[in-house]
Amino acid sequence: MDEQEKRTYLVEAVDLTHDAFGVCKLEDGYTVFVEDLLKGETADIIVTERKTNYGFGRVVNLITRSPYRVAPKCAHYYECGGCALMHMDYGLQLAFKKYRVETTIKRQGLGNVPVADIVEMVIPYNYRNKVEIKFQQGEKGIEAGFFQAKSHRLVNLQECHIMSKRMFDLVVLIKNVFHELKLGAFDPQRKTGTLKSAVIRETYKTKQMNVLFQLAQPLGDAAPAVVKKLTAKIPELVGVAQTVSLDPSSLSNDPIDILYGDPVIVDSIGELNFLIGYRSFFQINPIQTEKLYDKALEYAALTGKERVIDAYCGVGTIGLYAAKKASKVFGIEIVKSAIQDARKNAELNGIKNAFFEVGEADQVIAKWTKYKFDVIFVDPPRKGCDKALLERIIEMKIPRVVYVSCDQATLARDLKILVEGGYEVQEITPFDMFPQTTSVESVSLITRKI
Repeated sequence: MDEQEKRTYLVEAVDLTHDAFGVCKLEDGYTVFVEDLLKGETADIIVTERKTNYGFGRVVNLITRSPYRVAPKCAHYYECGGCALMHMDYGLQLAFKKYRVETTIKRQGLGNVPVADIVEMVIPYNYRNKVEIKFQQGEKGIEAGFFQAKSHRLVNLQECHIMSKRMFDLVVLIKNVFHELKLGAFDPQRKTGTLKSAVIRETYKTKQMNVLFQLAQPLGDAAPAVVKKLTAKIPELVGVAQTVSLDPSSLSNDPIDILYGDPVIVDSIGELNFLIGYRSFFQINPIQTEKLYDKALEYAALTGKERVIDAYCGVGTIGLYAAKKASKVFGIEIVKSAIQDARKNAELNGIKNAFFEVGEADQVIAKWTKYKFDVIFVDPPRKGCDKALLERIIEMKIPRVVYVSCDQATLARDLKILVEGGYEVQEITPFDMFPQTTSVESVSLITRKI
């Protein structure tokens, strides 16, 4: 570190970035983004990284504290990085997320789009119904946790406040059982050990759980002992499976070997039940999901006569949720297994007016241009909608677009395209789907100008 980097600067945070870093100005006007510094706080900092127009800094002495600063609930807060807002009072977290939506939209030149108050969680902890836990071999046995932000350094969890207590109990039990059976964690350098990661799910209504182990090699003869020891301690565990693959993602096509129980568990959103496979996409926060879908239906203003498209439909959640108030629902999804699940979910709930097709949304919709549609739901991945789909919506002049977004930057980009194509943004409602993190979900109503 040179003399310039050793120097300390007295700064005040005048704003927050989208990652909740404090925005500070040095005496010469140079901008520095400082982690763990709230708006209005002053601190002595050092500059840890310099770029041409901005840099990054670290607090060495916090001088004045914001009244909205709180002690993080989790002991791993400063090393994990997953819950980046846990040092904020929850009310400030909500205000920050709404502000993020508002400023991102304005930055695209969309004017004064109404942004409603963010829909909060009553208890903003222990909300996740799915976690992926990584494992490594430590000096005292198997360690389990999440990777530190922007690294592959494992944070060995002793507690976690975003998953349920029962899920954390299962994580601890998995470590103990694999250690007891001398099935160590996989070491990528030495090519030794077995256990890489585990995806754990828990249903909201029934509290049933399942686990999918990502392994370096199959459990083989040890499988019955693993299942017996896990289920004896946690009877809510109704499914255990394994897969051997280089790709641990939900899009992996590598075969899953069911060691115990059924290939699916059933969870609910509102009055509907959904079959969830080991690799199925399903909303992470079931409490907020129901509120979000209710808002989406409110924006759709269905009377029972409408023909509805559900683009990026996944396992059919939004489309099936809307089917009871629509004439017909047509779901589109590029992932074949998701469409298979969507059809099964329609059958499970006795819904006969919902139809699902595999393919790229814009290409499938191109075959339907001779039909009139009243509403389209879009719930794309973080990258947002494909431009071709937005152009198709504009071409077909679909009167109402209900856009569910998990990324405000791509939402703003897509809204601008729709506005330029003759649409108007009526309202955006943010939802706090992931308390303690910087993520914010939203539902937007966009209508075609007459």
